[in-house]
Order: sequence, then structure tokens, then C-alpha cells
Amino acid sequence: MSEQPIVTPEVPENSQKKQEAKRKKEYEANRKALDELCLLYPEVFEAAKPKPLQIGIHEAIATDGKLSKTRIRRALNLYVRMRSYVACLTENAERITLGGTATGKVSTEEASHALEKLAEIDRKRALKRPATGKPKGARKNPRKPGVSAERSKATTQAPAEPAAPSAKLADEASSGDRMQSKLAALVNKRSN
Repeated sequence: MSEQPIVTPEVPENSQKKQEAKRKKEYEANRKALDELCLLYPEVFEAAKPKPLQIGIHEAIATDGKLSKTRIRRALNLYVRMRSYVACLTENAERITLGGTATGKVSTEEASHALEKLAEIDRKRALKRPATGKPKGARKNPRKPGVSAERSKATTQAPAEPAAPSAKLADEASSGDRMQSKLAALVNKRSN
């Protein structure tokens, strides 16, 4: 018996656009709810410098009655998934209540789970970021102080090399082989 390859149906472009629009709308609603939460409780919710929250803080916010349960859920959904919040969950870090007072500490298990989440977030971000080989925020054409733009361009541009016949081979090779050949070409180009 031979195995049949599994064919996944292609999602129509129109459907993808609808899904992206829906995600964007949900994110905007979550962001708006988080902004409200930050305004209502600035000593607890600060997006720039988050602090570990008390477990069950959503119940305390709901009892306060300033936000609906849906708005609370939306806001906390976004807040606790922020990279900066996950990063603040270090072992023995103080958890804070709605009033801003300390109520407990982050356990070892919670801290190790947060480290796993951080690694996953960073891995996903690395996949989304274009592979340029430059660190995030690096300038495309850095110049040395006191060097004119023309001299900088003349010294940074490599001489034009003839196109390698590897393009034809790359079409036939698998994506892994293609990646290896591109990497080898890049390494050879930099060493010249």
C-alpha cells in the first residue's frame, strides 16, 4: 500500500484578508481595554514597566465595578502576554494587588514557565524578522565620522561579481539545500 501525500487546501486570499482584519480589530479592542485599565489603575498596570500581578486579580477588578468582565478579559489577555510582562516573572519577584501592595512571590515553577514562554516569544519574533544578519535596529549604511557619503559608498560596495550558475541548481534543490547554498555564497562574499 502506498501512502498518499496530504494536500492541504489553499486558503483563498479574500478569506486571509478577512482573518487579518478580524485579528486587527480584536487587537485594537484589546489595546483599548488595556489603555483603560492603565488609566484606572496606573500604580498596578504600566505597560512600559510591568510588575507581576496577584493571582486572581481579574476578580478584584470585576468587584471594583469600573470595567465589564469582557473588557477586563481583553485587557488582561493582552497584558499578560506582553514580552515585558513575561520577562518580569522572575523567581521570588513580588506580586502586587489592585491597591499596589505586595501579596506574594513568583514561584520557581512560574518563573521557569515564564522562561519557556520568553524563549518561545523570541523564537517567533526571530522567524518573523527578515534574516539580514544585522542586529535589530542596525543602520543600513553606517558611516564613519568624518567620511563623506561618496567615499563611504565607494569603500562599502563590493565589486560586482558575475552571477553564479547556482541559480539553476537552486531551483532543483530542496529549500534546505537552497538555504545552505545561499549561506555559503554569503560567507564567501563577506570574506572577499
